[in-house]
Amino acid sequence: MIRSVTFFAVIGAAIAASSFSMAQTPVPSAHPLVGKWQWTRAENKCTEVYDFRADGTVPVTSGGEKTDNTYTITASPDQNGFYRLTMKTTKDYGGKDCADDESDNTGQESTTYVLFEPSKDMYIVCNEPKAERCFGPLRRVP
Repeated sequence: MIRSVTFFAVIGAAIAASSFSMAQTPVPSAHPLVGKWQWTRAENKCTEVYDFRADGTVPVTSGGEKTDNTYTITASPDQNGFYRLTMKTTKDYGGKDCADDESDNTGQESTTYVLFEPSKDMYIVCNEPKAERCFGPLRRVP
């Protein structure tokens, strides 16, 4: 069963000390993550939009906050279907995000685990490669 938790609770728990050297890494354009995805937080009806691009960048809008980010993702899933996703915020333009936070996240890096539905049109994001402490689903934007 997919449980919704706030994105920022998951990311906050996953943030590691950043090396500040994560470079943009091209991602195969056929990777199931490439494309635009959205999720709406049930508690406040706030929407987040992620635009994962094949050049390894991902602009994110979360409520009134906009950020520029880079990301890497494993080319194939592990034995349980999880892809390891690492994102780094390269520029936080400010504003209140869907967790009502206005912190500047520039330079922060996080690692989460993505599990796609069989159709590849939805996925959940988990703090560990287990279907626990996850949020979602994020849905592909046509």
